[in-house]
Amino acid sequence: MVELISNSKAFLNDLGWFANLVTIVSVLLSIKIVVELVKKLVAMYGKKRREKIVKKMNDPDYIEWSRQVLKTIYAGSEFVSIYKKNYPAVIFRPGKDFRYPFSDLCYLESTEIGELRLTRVQKEYLWFLRDTVKRPKMRGFSTKEIVLDAAGLVIAISARATIYQHNVVTANILEWELFKLYEKNKEISGDILSKLALRSAYHGGNSPNEAILKPSNAYPLISVQALVIYKDYKSPNDVKWKAIVAQRGKNVAIKPELWQIHPAGGFEVYGDQDDHLDLHLTQGFDVSMALLREYAEEIYRAEELDFRSDGRDSGSVLSEPHVEHLVRLIHANKASIEFLGVITDLTVLRHELSFLIVIDDPEYSKYPILGSSEATNIFSMTMAELKKTFSKQQIHSSSAGLLQLAIASDRLVSLGISEELACDATRTPAEAG
Repeated sequence: MVELISNSKAFLNDLGWFANLVTIVSVLLSIKIVVELVKKLVAMYGKKRREKIVKKMNDPDYIEWSRQVLKTIYAGSEFVSIYKKNYPAVIFRPGKDFRYPFSDLCYLESTEIGELRLTRVQKEYLWFLRDTVKRPKMRGFSTKEIVLDAAGLVIAISARATIYQHNVVTANILEWELFKLYEKNKEISGDILSKLALRSAYHGGNSPNEAILKPSNAYPLISVQALVIYKDYKSPNDVKWKAIVAQRGKNVAIKPELWQIHPAGGFEVYGDQDDHLDLHLTQGFDVSMALLREYAEEIYRAEELDFRSDGRDSGSVLSEPHVEHLVRLIHANKASIEFLGVITDLTVLRHELSFLIVIDDPEYSKYPILGSSEATNIFSMTMAELKKTFSKQQIHSSSAGLLQLAIASDRLVSLGISEELACDATRTPAEAG
């Protein structure tokens, strides 16, 4: 009996390690649960803070203040003005007839992407955006220079490689800096640029209007946008021209909840952010391919074109059914793509290469418009609905500029659409701004 008791005590003592292990595991699990809970609470706080600030940034008082500030800094440029509303964006019109696939529009000057040492303010801004920046290392193309002729018209866009995060902390951040100044001091003085350190760095000692064309110490991601106007044959007795417009979602990195013409998006490679071969950049530098990707992704929810996680060739974009159909219509003279010019949103000093896509084909209007994850609502609007929306709602500045250019285009004038959208969009540079 004594021996049995002794052996039992020994067995229990031997189990001491197991009890300790159970205790350690329990503590670690508790710590993990607490850490996850803290992460969720921080994420919830960050989301609520973002929503609160976005609401303030969409406030008419701030929008008007920022427009006046940017008009003061960039006086002399042709500002976007449509439906009796002025926008903090400027227009650069083409100096020649660029034709699809626009191989002579953009030039890649460099594929080198250097390191960027972040300041405290830049880190704070990234923390503010957090999960809205999905692929910070995705490679794309930033503006090196918008090349103009002697008449001030666009003859080329010079570009260099960058990653999305570099764009965020040197271009997108400029609106954040502007809003921070608004909260601190609403006075608009002649030297207000001196109070905007990041914007001054972007200018790099150049005059403001020169800086728009040639960024310094900044990597503004080039964007592409297109107004898609198609003839809707679904009701044979009521055939109408329609345009595609969407409202941006709440959880996008810039300009959430504003109305915007779709498609629109960054000029990035069709790849993954872990790609490092120069070949991805040189083959991916194709502005028409970038536009067609955005077209399929944002209008027909072809989300596999957002980024490429497998080994597909970048040219496979042309085999996407909606892209293939559009290209076929172009070759059959039932559709056209026209370069209208460059719109620069002054709040972030990013350049939007702007296009007009016109489609007249009965089969085309059978395709359902699906939208994308970045838009909460997407609509095919009649010209009357388009005019009403742009007259009454808060519109993305670049989209307003795109519509202004489109209305003045020979293509829409010849179709009688410009007359339906009649406004002050054809004002001269001297009258605008």
